[in-house]
Amino acid sequence: MKKIIPFIIVLLLLAGCSYGNQEELDELYNAFERNHSEIEEDFKNYYSEIDSSDDREIQLKIIYDELIPMTEDFRTTIENYTVSNKEHESLKENMLSYIDSLKELTELNGEFNRKFVSSNPLSDENFTDDINSMLQEIEDKENEVKNGYDNITEEYENLTSEQ
Repeated sequence: MKKIIPFIIVLLLLAGCSYGNQEELDELYNAFERNHSEIEEDFKNYYSEIDSSDDREIQLKIIYDELIPMTEDFRTTIENYTVSNKEHESLKENMLSYIDSLKELTELNGEFNRKFVSSNPLSDENFTDDINSMLQEIEDKENEVKNGYDNITEEYENLTSEQ
């Protein structure tokens, strides 16, 4: 009986730690999804506003004063979550990388709007090459952002199916 009691205590501690780790993971992922949904909806609304506006200053103000700070707030929210499992920490780092990619994509769109509206294509022989290069960079970043989100979802599903 004396040998069984320490074994039971160890099992209970392990079960409690596992439950705590899973709870941390679920809280992190739920915060990520909640913030991602909110930012996705806000981005759609702001990009509609950008598309409908003819004022370049308003468009750039939305990008730099609204969208980029939203990504920074999103990053701060995820950074504030604590996870104690190495696999969960990896997921958190992937979430932060995803948010950084989203911010970079937003900055690229701002740079594109600033650069190509203010340039004169008639005086620049390389205008078409420049614009195509920048559009390709934006498309590549869009794919990186999409793949990053898909990887986070897949990684979370894999971690929760192991439990």
